[in-house]
Amino acid sequence: MLIYKKIILLFAIAFISFQVKVIAQSGPDYFIFKDSIYDNPIDAANVKGIRIPFKAKVRSYYLFQDLKTNMKEAWALGGSLSWNPSLVSEHISGRVTLATSQKIYGPSDRDGTMLLKPGQEGFTVLQEYALQFKKDKFLLNAGAREMNNPLLNTSDVRMLPATHRGMDINYLFKEDSYVSFGVFDQIKWINSDRFVDLFEFVGFDKKELVWGSANRYKTENMAFGFYYLNAKDYYHGLYTEYYREFTLNNQTFKLGFQYMHENDIGDGIGGDFNFNMIGTKLDFSIYGIKSFIGYTNVLSEDKAQEVWSIMPYYNMMIFNFFNRPKEQSVKMGVILELCEALNLYPNI
Repeated sequence: MLIYKKIILLFAIAFISFQVKVIAQSGPDYFIFKDSIYDNPIDAANVKGIRIPFKAKVRSYYLFQDLKTNMKEAWALGGSLSWNPSLVSEHISGRVTLATSQKIYGPSDRDGTMLLKPGQEGFTVLQEYALQFKKDKFLLNAGAREMNNPLLNTSDVRMLPATHRGMDINYLFKEDSYVSFGVFDQIKWINSDRFVDLFEFVGFDKKELVWGSANRYKTENMAFGFYYLNAKDYYHGLYTEYYREFTLNNQTFKLGFQYMHENDIGDGIGGDFNFNMIGTKLDFSIYGIKSFIGYTNVLSEDKAQEVWSIMPYYNMMIFNFFNRPKEQSVKMGVILELCEALNLYPNI
């Protein structure tokens, strides 16, 4: 009976996860095949030549988890409305996003799904407020916004994504290839209605800026990225990934390698930790069905910190990141594209 329950749960997760594609598609495409940061984020619709600088998203999410010690369950409905005005000139634009997650169902004794605030409460939040200046090969972002850095990302595995506040400057030296440097001070987590200082978020009574650098080089069939994050007297992290696409017997394969590292620095206010992890992933097709297999290996005795984001492990699932000390994992799956609006992601 237990094995049948597991099979049913496997396909239930596959069915539900089409709304949260990052869960099933984490892998080489996590940051390498995202749209370039240099792209203008204004994606407003145009109706008969009249610009409409608004974009609405709707999301519903049901989550049930049966643990040995307790159950977690909630059903939420919400989404976001973004306003993307051009300011002063075509080189300066803004972005304001109001988002909400409201309870449809959520027993008080089954809290903890992170679809809602603690206590199974719905919430509304000003999720983004940012300005962007774009000129030739330079791009400057300032304010709170959704980010796609492997070490500072949206962690979009529930109802609302995380957003971070800061400023970064980017230089695009070729198409989809750039160098970036930024400083950040606050975070709005996935089930929170307020921004807090980054150090406060992880339990420290101090205010410090966190700085980071992002670098990516991409060609038609290859990409390499290197990302770095530094928090004074606490945290040092880096992530690097290499990806290549190749053809064998008229079949296209995508092969990726990743390495992640975290360690304490300076006064080490968070204690001693040293985390190292490697991973590899192969994407391919079988009779036209997109398939993949991934492998990850935690090389260290320490667990990942994951302080301000969920890190992009190749084999992450909704409830398991496979990042515990000395843990190895193998993940296989397919992507069933039933229609343009519906994909299923069975994994094992």
